[in-house]
Amino acid sequence: MNEPFLLSNLIDLQDIDNEITKLIKKKSEGDTVLELKKLEQKYKEITKAIEISKEALEDYFNEKKDFDKKLLENENKLSSIEMKLQDTKLNASELQNYNLQKSNVQVLIEDVFKSIDLLNNNNKDGLMEIEKFQKELSSLKPNLVEISKKLQIEWKDIDSNMGKHEQEKSNLISSFPDEIKFLYDELKSQGVEIIASYKNDSQCGCCGVSLTSSEMDSIQESKFHQCPYCQGVLI
Repeated sequence: MNEPFLLSNLIDLQDIDNEITKLIKKKSEGDTVLELKKLEQKYKEITKAIEISKEALEDYFNEKKDFDKKLLENENKLSSIEMKLQDTKLNASELQNYNLQKSNVQVLIEDVFKSIDLLNNNNKDGLMEIEKFQKELSSLKPNLVEISKKLQIEWKDIDSNMGKHEQEKSNLISSFPDEIKFLYDELKSQGVEIIASYKNDSQCGCCGVSLTSSEMDSIQESKFHQCPYCQGVLI
């Protein structure tokens, strides 16, 4: 086993892993992700506010639905009557009858419009509140679309870079003996922050602890040159 080459490759492997970790974090916690989450939360809050406001106006919407139905029915009647009035074969009695029907239906339509106006006026505060929330929602949607597109582009770039690093890592690990692979994975699973580093005089480059001469000698004599305090590999 060529220890100097192997140990330096441990540092290289750690550097690659750190880059992969940064990319993973950026994909889930990057500025654009946080911005999108903030907008999505705002969107949910406004949507909920609209829902609550509409629930408070449940009676209004039920009445409005009934009026709209009556309005549609009478408008259809009016259209039907007007079509019949276009018939040039109508006699005077029929013409008079249809005109009377038309007049009556027009009065009904006018009454429905008045009822709707009164209903709207009696509920104007609640309706204005809903309208305000809906405008906020409309102004938020373009931002959501824009940030979502921006994030998709960023994620595509991140995935591309991650793929390159994963391939680089795979190529590097393929040259490692199994026991070194196991050591690296074991230290990583134990939460060792810096798995391999260069010595800094008599100080551990992994954890920063000052080492005595005897401790330094023991490290050099150990199989993988590990610090007794953090288990990091020293070169």
